[in-house]
Amino acid sequence: MNVLYLISHAGRGGTEKYVEDLMRLCSARGHRCRLAYWEAGELADTAAAASYPLLRLDLRARNALPAARRLASYCRENAVDVIHAQFPRENVIAVLSRLFRPRTRVVFTSHLILEQGRKWYYVNKIITPHNAAVIALYPGAAALLEKNGVDPRRIRVIPNGVETGPLPSRTKEIRREFGLGEDCFVFVSLARFAPEKGLEVLVDAAEKLRGLTDRPFVCLVAGEGERLSSVRRTIRERRLEGVVLCPGYRSDARALLCSADAYVSSSLSEAMSFSILEAMSCALPLAVTDTGAGRDLAEGCGLVAPPGDAGALAENMLRLMLRPEERRAMGEAAFRRAREEYDLSAVTEALLRLYEGEK
Repeated sequence: MNVLYLISHAGRGGTEKYVEDLMRLCSARGHRCRLAYWEAGELADTAAAASYPLLRLDLRARNALPAARRLASYCRENAVDVIHAQFPRENVIAVLSRLFRPRTRVVFTSHLILEQGRKWYYVNKIITPHNAAVIALYPGAAALLEKNGVDPRRIRVIPNGVETGPLPSRTKEIRREFGLGEDCFVFVSLARFAPEKGLEVLVDAAEKLRGLTDRPFVCLVAGEGERLSSVRRTIRERRLEGVVLCPGYRSDARALLCSADAYVSSSLSEAMSFSILEAMSCALPLAVTDTGAGRDLAEGCGLVAPPGDAGALAENMLRLMLRPEERRAMGEAAFRRAREEYDLSAVTEALLRLYEGEK
């Protein structure tokens, strides 16, 4: 089978990880994978280094029909069986390409959790009956897709996946690097410094938590993005430099997770967090927000706070600090659920069945 992954921005983020993982696992199963994109970035570089065929395509809305025509021509020349689109605009262009090459199947994964408005409601009503499938990442997202006008006959729930294996060994990576004592409780968050990640809320929560306990703790937030400088400035202004650590992007995310005591997420809007899944695969208990799949993921595995509620998040973080037996049980449940419900190989197989036209 020949699959083309279509994404506007081929940079670094959760959706790009989703595409990279699928390309890697589908290729390992003998399928041919390609990447079409508009804005270059880390995903495009990684795909090029792995020798995947690339197509640079202007995916701006004003260029939708010419892009669809060119995409159809590329699919015809390269015998592409399936286009897997990643966002609504890409899906529209992919479906329009079927005007010029009807045999190409189009699968669309919805990575957004928002009401799209009246215009998109009618666009989805027209476009999505021509999709082979529209993927919701968690059950609640399926209802939202239908509310946004997506054809309910096309909706399938297939979650994000994470690579699982034996229980990883604990390390002291964070303690060694940052000179932390054995009694210091370590929270980790892997997040892009963007408005929807709510990292200012996490800083607020850390400040409130400092007033609730005498036990030393740190929140290490690994990532980069447009809000990194402003978050660091807020940390300095509130004199939280030794409490909230922002070292920037890290390539050793798994080592950080394996040296933490708990995982914290302050997201304000997110469909299904890869970082939370990775934390679960490392048997970390969770303190997360009730956005997207957050509540589903935390069931039995952690505690949930309303998005934007720094006080509630701080209370949940304190509870994890004070209750070691509950924390241990949550971590064990997280590890078990990651293996049983979110294994990347199983997710890939489910997607391959959709690619092949199975209902």
